[in-house]
Amino acid sequence: MNLLPPSLIALRVVLGPLIILGAIQSWPGVLLVTMLTAGTLSDIFDGIIARRLGTATQHLRQADSAADVVFWVCVISAAQHRTGFIALHAWWLAAVALSEAACYALSFLRFHRPPAVHSYAAKLWGLLLFAGFASLLDGAPRAAFINFVLGFGILVDAEACAIIALSKEYPVDQKSIFSR
Repeated sequence: MNLLPPSLIALRVVLGPLIILGAIQSWPGVLLVTMLTAGTLSDIFDGIIARRLGTATQHLRQADSAADVVFWVCVISAAQHRTGFIALHAWWLAAVALSEAACYALSFLRFHRPPAVHSYAAKLWGLLLFAGFASLLDGAPRAAFINFVLGFGILVDAEACAIIALSKEYPVDQKSIFSR
């Protein structure tokens, strides 16, 4: 098995805590954004590379989803340290956390496994999260944009829950609710 896709997934798990450390130690914003960029690129390319190499598996997709959660929770923690992000966006964050929890609960209830939908909307949300958190970590937060990004995340989770609810088999890499 080619180790590049799992290595890209592991990179996010390593970069997340480093971003927190950098925020706590007041590393330059450009360094934090560089690590955020590397994590985001690893998320984009791990699946592409795995599919091209023929090494994409359900386990790898689930590990990818888990690494995403770890990475973004770390990025949120770093943004909290830099800007007070959690207090400023507590309601939106609570709503996103609830919508994420609903997707996990529904997936475990229906298929006894965590979700691995990987829709196009989720991919777009990843890019929006990158843009929003890059501005936070680099010291140029845009509250309205951050609220939009978090609201979009709730819509992404709603679509994922609908995909999970309507699927007869465990949905993996389901591009949208319309591509069933």
